[in-house]
Amino acid sequence: MKNEALFSMLTQEDRKFLKNHMEQRTYKKGEIIFTPLDQCNHLSIILDGEVKLCKYSADGQEQILSFLGVGDVFGEAIVFQGDPYVVTVIAERETTVQMIHRDVLLTLTQRNENFTLAFFQEFTKKIKLLNNKIEMLSLKNIKQKIARYLLNLSKEQRSSTIRLPYSKQKIAFLLGTSREVLSRNFSEMEREGYIQSKGRNIFLLNILKLESIGIE
Repeated sequence: MKNEALFSMLTQEDRKFLKNHMEQRTYKKGEIIFTPLDQCNHLSIILDGEVKLCKYSADGQEQILSFLGVGDVFGEAIVFQGDPYVVTVIAERETTVQMIHRDVLLTLTQRNENFTLAFFQEFTKKIKLLNNKIEMLSLKNIKQKIARYLLNLSKEQRSSTIRLPYSKQKIAFLLGTSREVLSRNFSEMEREGYIQSKGRNIFLLNILKLESIGIE
């Protein structure tokens, strides 16, 4: 149970109960974990590895919505309703997932108010991330999307010096562009004095100028 914000609220008795009532599965790289044809009956926690959440258009075009890593959860928004997944979940590399059935979650929420609060805080955080993603994708050009992405990371990391959580290839997937276009725009933004980059570390040199990109 590596999501400390969520599971640190459990008592020793709760942890023992959960350990006895959870499943653990391992998936190979590229293996589909869930699709929109599957009903969501579990809260899933990534114990090891990484997954991508994506949607497919009628003509088979893939839109990657997010990458999730160790400690991240998915299914929290729909597990109590038992609705189908709204995305396809695919293992990016060999990945181990712990799954908690909704009945077990209900028992924990009934016996531990702190866990209930932490669960809904996790849910609220995911909603905010989704809203940021929708806002970012609605922007007109790639430079605006990059600026919004970096500003969102700055808020999450609470610093004007941020570390990119993914490779530029994966960030390009998230922003709906190619790695070449992404790298070219990063270089342009460096020349124009918006940012300075050193590997995965990005220094936001002028927050106001970055914010102004989104309203040009």
